[in-house]
Amino acid sequence: MAPTALHATILQATTRNMIFRKCATCGSKVLGIAQNHDIGAAGVLYYCQECDKDAEAYKANYELNMTVSVSNGERLQHVVAYDNVVGVLLGCTAEKLGELLLDKPTLLDEIEEKLIGMKCHFVARQDKKKGKGKKNSSEKITLEAIIPADPLYQPIFVEEET
Repeated sequence: MAPTALHATILQATTRNMIFRKCATCGSKVLGIAQNHDIGAAGVLYYCQECDKDAEAYKANYELNMTVSVSNGERLQHVVAYDNVVGVLLGCTAEKLGELLLDKPTLLDEIEEKLIGMKCHFVARQDKKKGKGKKNSSEKITLEAIIPADPLYQPIFVEEET
């Protein structure tokens, strides 16, 4: 389906679980199966079900679920934004945010506070998923871009250039 533009206000942003990891070998999501401070990535051991082994290499990714008010509050819409879209909005990669969280665990709450109430222009794509055994199919709105309406908006983080 062709992208459409939405003018909306962010009402809810689920930041608690917006970072997930993918296996570097196959690209599938990996599961955190053990916590031990002697191992990497904040002491978490990851397992890839697709490869059927511990994931020694993985990449952090974003998946930010939000509820937005569209058309001056006439309609609520659930949307999701992934890696590059969220990275541009926040000003850092998921990998970098994961590192920052080690020093400041409350950072996700601060991000959520800054996002809620933000007026934005969204470029969105609507994906239809066929429900298994259901009459109605569910619709997922995937954001291809988030453009803050405030022309003076600065990303929440600014990565240092190396």
